[in-house]
Amino acid sequence: MIDKALPILILTAAALLAGCNSNPVRRVPFSVPVVAFTDDGAYLPNRVGPGLVAQPDAPIPDVPMPVGFKPVVTQCSSSFDGVARTVTHVYQGRARAVEAVLFYRQQLPLSNWRPVDKQVHEDGSTSLYFVKGAESLGVRLSERFKVTTIEIFITPR
Repeated sequence: MIDKALPILILTAAALLAGCNSNPVRRVPFSVPVVAFTDDGAYLPNRVGPGLVAQPDAPIPDVPMPVGFKPVVTQCSSSFDGVARTVTHVYQGRARAVEAVLFYRQQLPLSNWRPVDKQVHEDGSTSLYFVKGAESLGVRLSERFKVTTIEIFITPR
């Protein structure tokens, strides 16, 4: 009986030892889906592709808003005195702040905004400054918890 069991034991041991030498199973780190909302509570969907593209119907006609971004309505206001606008708009969306900086540096000159300055703040946010006619434009971009906040300020020069 031992003679019959010996080959089975040898094959079983060989199979077990071969399994020990094989590559370990690679585990994919568990990731929790991120659900994001604006400060007003509007849902921010996941991005579809790389880079940012201007929405065709931005709230400010000569200042683009990236696709997928939404206005934070409680933080938006505007007025016009007949010569220049005074505008404060806040948008939020799921993108990297560095992508939004590149977006505005490329898009605003297309609407005749001339760049005049750029500042990086201690909190990591970036401000871009532009001028056009009798108006000045400031764009402050910051990122927190995978949500980028864009603050637009238009004032008379």
